[in-house]
Amino acid sequence: MSKDFFKIVLCLICCWTLCVPSFCQVFDSMSAKEAGEARSKMIAYSKEFIGVPYVYGGDTKSGMDCSGFIFTVVNDSLGIKLPRSTSGLYAGVRIIDDKEREPGDLVFFKTVGSKISHVGLYLGRDQFIHAASDGPNTGVIVSSLKESYWGRTYACTGRFLPASGSGTSGEQLVQGESSVTGSGTEVATSDKGFFGKVILEGSLTGDWNFFTPESFYLISRGFTLDLHARYADFTLQPGFGMSLGYDQSMGIFKIPLLFSLTISDYVRVYGGPVFSIGSAVIPNSQKAPSPEPVKASVFPGVLGVAFQTPQLKTGVVGLSLVQDIRYSVYNNMEGGALSFLNSLASGLVFSTGIRVTLPLSRVL
Repeated sequence: MSKDFFKIVLCLICCWTLCVPSFCQVFDSMSAKEAGEARSKMIAYSKEFIGVPYVYGGDTKSGMDCSGFIFTVVNDSLGIKLPRSTSGLYAGVRIIDDKEREPGDLVFFKTVGSKISHVGLYLGRDQFIHAASDGPNTGVIVSSLKESYWGRTYACTGRFLPASGSGTSGEQLVQGESSVTGSGTEVATSDKGFFGKVILEGSLTGDWNFFTPESFYLISRGFTLDLHARYADFTLQPGFGMSLGYDQSMGIFKIPLLFSLTISDYVRVYGGPVFSIGSAVIPNSQKAPSPEPVKASVFPGVLGVAFQTPQLKTGVVGLSLVQDIRYSVYNNMEGGALSFLNSLASGLVFSTGIRVTLPLSRVL
């Protein structure tokens, strides 16, 4: 009895696998004209979501992720329920050659590892609309496949609606570098040339180390306020910034000019000259009867590395924790090198605090 039951279940599974088509096959009965009208309607409706913030798991105008955006746009504009996940969308579409791509197709990306992890709606002229979780602009935006990041992570194009038969004329669905919503308000895309790729950052940290030339214990060194800008269109993102810090253990204000390279948004190496105000002394413990004066070096001034956590997004603003480790160069009053212990006690500083990130395009 049990064997017959399992045979029946196995038979039903096989029949379902063979007979149920992928969701893109359901629409094959559409004519080219109907498909073109559906694509145009879907694209026009998608632009009404530009500016909606990114929210993981969301599919409303309060916030949405990439697959939630596609699900909502297609469902609301065409009455078609597609899979809710990116993997489900990828599994159901018909993969086509890039030369056949037309507005209304889906573009897929491998942004994390080797698996498909992001999806957008193709608009034409290499542009696509999607809900971005990270980068210079987040939320529902229009991006370009010609941008280095999206060009590098692009995987393939999938089709669920029949071709419209419009050929290259379908590319006219997107005009120029901006999109127009249903209300007639012009909305800038994420591709704003140089300034569209610039990210502004501000950090406030508390500075500390854990030793003096005589002993080991936690020492508060002061604070640092850092302002920084980086160009986010490369894997190694060049940047420039300026800091204002007060080192209470040494009794000086410091103003470094920093040149940096940021790696994957989480690690930054930097260095540059440092201008100091005040008379610096070696941080000392209670055992030292009098502090030893030192001279801050302008160049070489400071070298450091900064680590930050993944960002917590609040609209277009990103918040993250940051940990810096930096070494500033000090010499004795005659310009000679300090001893090893005095160099470490004076120059090695740890900074812990918070970083705020904002795309420059949202400021201009």
